[in-house]
Amino acid sequence: MATYMRASAVGSAAGGLLWTLHALLINRRPEGCIGDTCGFGVMPRPTEDLAWVFLVAVVLIALGTTTLSRHGGRGERSLAVAGGAALAIAGAVALAAGLVVNAVITGDSPLWWLHDSDSLGRVLPVAGSGLVGIGLLRSRLLAPWTGVALILAALASLGFNAQNERVLLTLPLGLAWIVVGYATFVRSKREDADRSPNQRLGA
Repeated sequence: MATYMRASAVGSAAGGLLWTLHALLINRRPEGCIGDTCGFGVMPRPTEDLAWVFLVAVVLIALGTTTLSRHGGRGERSLAVAGGAALAIAGAVALAAGLVVNAVITGDSPLWWLHDSDSLGRVLPVAGSGLVGIGLLRSRLLAPWTGVALILAALASLGFNAQNERVLLTLPLGLAWIVVGYATFVRSKREDADRSPNQRLGA
């Protein structure tokens, strides 16, 4: 079981790191226009070329969350965590589908709403993160404060806008996933310490 927890820790922390990196890379670019402000030489901030970074982040978080939801006995399992993992997986599928179509079709992609920064591919993993947070509050998988961190960060991320400084509102969610990964790793180490020498030899 500790091995699964370590795999979950790596997925969550690495996914959170890439999530954070994605937002920082977008923020380094000149601000874009929004709605009626577009035109007269002011263009939207380009983000589609960075969508693959976000895709990998969501895939890693989905893997880490799926592993976490399968850990522990009946009292520790959480349908909310499993549901959050399912939303993250759905977000990864949406992102991948949009990216594939965009690579095949020249010009504006008809599926931009799946994979661009203000898209279904982002909304699903954000909602999934909040659901995982609720699951962590209600279960014994990790300390309750990890659930609080995910819920608050997911709510903050709802104000995200890739075209201006509001892109940084998604940073707390990336950092929260790094924290969840660390907490998961700590639990895996504690489980290793709790096992007897004979159990370790027989593992």
